[in-house]
Amino acid sequence: MSAGIEYFQNGELELARAAFEDARAAGLESNALMYNLGVVYYRLGEYELAADAFSALLETDSQALAEYNLGLVAKAAGDQGVADMWFARAAAESSPEKVRALAAIQLQETEQSLSPAYSPMPWMGYVSLAGGYDDNIASVPASGSSGREGGFGELLAAGSADVYQSGDSVFRLEGAAYSRQYPSEPEFDTDVLQFGAGWLKRLGPGRVDVTAGISQSWFDSDELERTYRLDLSYRLDQCPFTGTGSRCQASVSSGIVEGGEGFEAYDGQWYQARVKGRKDYTRWRIDAQYRWDLNAREDLEAGEQFVSVSPQRHMAELTFRFKVSRRWNLGVEGSYRHSRYADPHRLISSQGALESERRIDKRTQGSLLTEYALSTHWSVRGEWMFRDNQSSFDRYDYRRQTALVGIDGVF
Repeated sequence: MSAGIEYFQNGELELARAAFEDARAAGLESNALMYNLGVVYYRLGEYELAADAFSALLETDSQALAEYNLGLVAKAAGDQGVADMWFARAAAESSPEKVRALAAIQLQETEQSLSPAYSPMPWMGYVSLAGGYDDNIASVPASGSSGREGGFGELLAAGSADVYQSGDSVFRLEGAAYSRQYPSEPEFDTDVLQFGAGWLKRLGPGRVDVTAGISQSWFDSDELERTYRLDLSYRLDQCPFTGTGSRCQASVSSGIVEGGEGFEAYDGQWYQARVKGRKDYTRWRIDAQYRWDLNAREDLEAGEQFVSVSPQRHMAELTFRFKVSRRWNLGVEGSYRHSRYADPHRLISSQGALESERRIDKRTQGSLLTEYALSTHWSVRGEWMFRDNQSSFDRYDYRRQTALVGIDGVF
């Protein structure tokens, strides 16, 4: 790497490139090396390689600098729209002052070259298309599994746009759509639409985010739930306990739920609190979160029988990801969820007796993950998931496995 820097300072770009690539092949994985590689590729006109190198610095301490350089790469490649998107991100209040100033100059040049009405809008889009197999398809919420199996197709699309900015405050619109379809078992098809509007503001060492939204879900084409929700979160750019390369967030949420026809038992409210954190090491990324949920629903009563759909839940999750190479990641994820329902169930047993007992579920879940980056914007991924739910009621005991392969795009 030292030789590469010396070659670069002497203007010998091809020799610098060879030296930096040799350093990476020898096992060096540092932000400085990836930055130097990106600069050399950029100077040599290898814009796709430059974009890949700078993208490796996203979500590191050099993220703002990477965003600015990705803007330069896109501009040089003739994609001014993508360039302005990266410059707008680099110009955010969270970026270092010098990077903000450089990004602002680039945005001003764009404005001067277009009509006075033009104003770049920082935006982000995500799309995922996957297919897989489910050996125990889940039924409606809290009803356990169906005991049936089949292949499925899955689509997720999401996006956000910062429509107004004043100082260190931003007003953001966001939306998402999700669908899972089972061709052989269409009565288990699930669809969700969600829209929201949020206000974000820099506050102290982090950022506060207030979002209001509405979502609608369908089960077998029937309206399942309509939810009106409010979220409040605060994110620290660097956690005080874990230092450089980390971030953490705390959030509280509440929602009012209207169940569709036949699902009136789900009418009511829910409340949620969550804390999560992330720590990056040289090749490792560790994510951890804890979530508490409280439900206050109408529940289901039919004659002498009663079923509660109002659980209080505690969930802990831990994920480890390992960077095998610049493009390939492997991961393992595990979680445990404890659910205690508000009121005892009253159900008629197989012997005809009315039994009363509070439902308590203990769910353990594990996943194996893999992801390979095809380019700056596209990646392929695979996932295998195993879930085991043990309940105080035998009818809610189940095991489930799913496997899927998909392609993801970020814009």
